[in-house]
Amino acid sequence: MEQTRMIPDTGPVPPREVASLCGAEQRFVAILRLWQTGEGGRAALWSRMSDEMGAARAGSCLSAFQDVAEHLAVRGWRAPTINPPDAPRLTRDEDDLCRLVTAAAEGAREEALELALFLVRPEALLPLVHAASRVGLPLLCAECRARLFARPGTLH
Repeated sequence: MEQTRMIPDTGPVPPREVASLCGAEQRFVAILRLWQTGEGGRAALWSRMSDEMGAARAGSCLSAFQDVAEHLAVRGWRAPTINPPDAPRLTRDEDDLCRLVTAAAEGAREEALELALFLVRPEALLPLVHAASRVGLPLLCAECRARLFARPGTLH
């Protein structure tokens, strides 16, 4: 008879702190949260992003974010839970979206697809991962430019 090894259940993983995220992830969380606040938040977001990364990159990043939001709204299993802009911790949904955008932008396609499985129906997997990579790449570039020019990011 074969013995099975029991793995202790450590319980749910505690939510990550926004301050513990890398710059690109902090920028994504800021976009995610400010987008939910309406036109005023979106205008402030546009202003900050265009100052930080230029109008063309900010426009393409926000356009891709709008695609992500549409895929989640139309083909998502449920609406994600999003915290207000000043909340110090991520919700589980924010954390999952953050990991998806990071994986997609870094080219970890299989990981991104696995994460997307829990967010949207099968027909939206590839479009969501593609849109997530289009959101994440400008954010990663902004983080790199901020490090190169030794100026802290202003969006987080």
